[in-house]
Amino acid sequence: MQEKSKAAFDRLFFPRRIGILGMSSRPATWGRLTVERLRAGGFDGEIIAIGPRSEVEIPSVADFGELDAPLDLLVVAVPPKAAVDGVARARAAGTGAVIVLSAGFAETGPDGIELQEQLRAAAGDMPLVGPNCVGLVSRPGALHASPTHYFDRPAPAPGPVAIITHSGGMGIVLAELLEQRGVSYSYYVSAGNEACDDVSSLGRYLLSRPDVRVLCLYLEAVRDPAALAELGRAARESGKQVVVLKTGVSEAGKRAAFSHTAAVAGDALLFAALCRQAGILVAQDDEDFAETVLACAQGEEIRTRSAGRTVVVTMSGGGGALLADRLSVAGADVFELPGHLAERIRALGFPGLAGAGNPVDVGAQWKDSVAEFTALLRLLDEEAHADLIVVYFAIADSAVDSVRLLADEMTRLRTPARMVWAAAPPGAADGLLPGTVWPSVAALTRHLTAAGTGPVPEEAPAAGDAPVAVSDAGALLRAGAVGGVVTEASGHPALSLLAVPYAPTVVCSDAADDLVLPDSPDGRYVVKVDSPDAVHRAKLGLVRIRVPAADVPGAVRELAALAERQGVRTARRLVVQPLVPHSGLVAVGAVRDELYGPALLVGAGGDRAEAADAARTAVLLPASRDALRAAATRVAHAVGPVDEEALTNVLVTVAELVLHTPDLRELDINPLLVTAGGAPVAVDCLFGLA
Repeated sequence: MQEKSKAAFDRLFFPRRIGILGMSSRPATWGRLTVERLRAGGFDGEIIAIGPRSEVEIPSVADFGELDAPLDLLVVAVPPKAAVDGVARARAAGTGAVIVLSAGFAETGPDGIELQEQLRAAAGDMPLVGPNCVGLVSRPGALHASPTHYFDRPAPAPGPVAIITHSGGMGIVLAELLEQRGVSYSYYVSAGNEACDDVSSLGRYLLSRPDVRVLCLYLEAVRDPAALAELGRAARESGKQVVVLKTGVSEAGKRAAFSHTAAVAGDALLFAALCRQAGILVAQDDEDFAETVLACAQGEEIRTRSAGRTVVVTMSGGGGALLADRLSVAGADVFELPGHLAERIRALGFPGLAGAGNPVDVGAQWKDSVAEFTALLRLLDEEAHADLIVVYFAIADSAVDSVRLLADEMTRLRTPARMVWAAAPPGAADGLLPGTVWPSVAALTRHLTAAGTGPVPEEAPAAGDAPVAVSDAGALLRAGAVGGVVTEASGHPALSLLAVPYAPTVVCSDAADDLVLPDSPDGRYVVKVDSPDAVHRAKLGLVRIRVPAADVPGAVRELAALAERQGVRTARRLVVQPLVPHSGLVAVGAVRDELYGPALLVGAGGDRAEAADAARTAVLLPASRDALRAAATRVAHAVGPVDEEALTNVLVTVAELVLHTPDLRELDINPLLVTAGGAPVAVDCLFGLA
């Protein structure tokens, strides 16, 4: 999308001369309603009707050629074909910017798409908002260029927020939720179909405004992921934040998938990865959106939504354990407090102290120790070196005032702090700082995992030249491809070449007469059919596990016969591996998405890989080692004690393979077994080549 100057957008947001194409003497038409909103909003510049003269109460001209000076802004409210013609004539007359309220463009189908292309060409390098939108509000510019009645309402003074929305109605809902919390916006843009200027170009301008601290986005689709990521990075570099609420699933997520990885690599997961890596905060719903924006507008940098160091303080051992577990799954590091700090906590004198590690359990008698509790919070703030402090209370009917005092104290800490007040008495949390007190463990952890962002990862390194091993691995995959599919028998040597730990693997034909088995810790083996016809072989019953060594030849012949009966014949082989003792399963994969580009995915493995509630995360490539290590950490919290450095090495290697093998469209290493000591060992793989 063509870059436009700040001066060009100034004419859009701060016009002095506005034209209305579609002004009518009839009431309730969009042109007339827009004029009413402009006047009600205090606009004191010129408003001119463009079109055949009619009985209207504002100055009018028949066409742009009759104007004595160009317009800063034209608002278009005529049928789509007339809108295209009007925009072309406005541009020829030197108009600065356009808002097209008219519908009937790309949202209607092929004919509308063609009309929208014509509109784009007609606009040229003019800023254009819409079509199919409800307009724009710039409170600093006294501009209410919208027919929407909502903007008639009395509004608080302009605040540090700008809103850009794909849905005019939903944008208004979000604006109202913010104002109910005392957060006012300065700019509101209904982007509509984004024929010319999209969220990213409008967002860059608004972030450049000194009166904008938080850019709020409501998205129904992502048309340019790279531009959105750059918007997030630009915001962070300038000390500002972008908060997004997204709905809908893009075409990018509707792919035909043969692997577990592609099956789960939908738009939502890749979108979350983009935002996490760009420092964009993602809200789960409208209420979470409002609370997040409130925290940002109050100057708090949201850095608790990451795998950060977290201290849990509780008055209930069970509640603290639940909270610690859920925070760990959400990516927090509920770390053991050092011995000297635990000693200082014991010295505070809580009468029922049940634990000074992490969680810190002050016991049920805390109600008589508010001063000690305050001292505890300050001590943790100063010496725990944590990214987040979370305090858990339940009910506390007889200590409402004490809990409220402690909640207020938490807002004064340098370390971000949150309170879970489970089953609080009705109204007990009223008036406390929004975003500080949450009603349940689930509500808090949902909030913390909504964005999954923290400090922006370091800039991803340039891809550079392919290492020799990576080039050789790519060549092996191409040589082993059958119809674009590389199964385990041909794919595992490529991973071994890349030093990805892989179980000893023997490949044989249907007959296993001279099969030499690798060593097995307990003398048992796994036997699998290998063929592009059976990429989901376990579901077809073509896998046998815990097979004694003496029975392996028979299992090979049995599976070969079963595969023959099922029509599995293409490049059919059998794979035999020793049974590997393990404590957990991890899946690692990658896709080359049409919209988001190459992405790495890691999460729970085995038959959990495609489960809706399985823990998984994505990283868009290229990515820094730190970003890949953070993904390994998130998975380790979810699936068990994995050697995070060893898993990070696997992720780095797979990322290099994807980046340097452009015809590799998909890969799946599932599962990686978590062995004794946490070391990951692969026992299955699948690749797809273009």
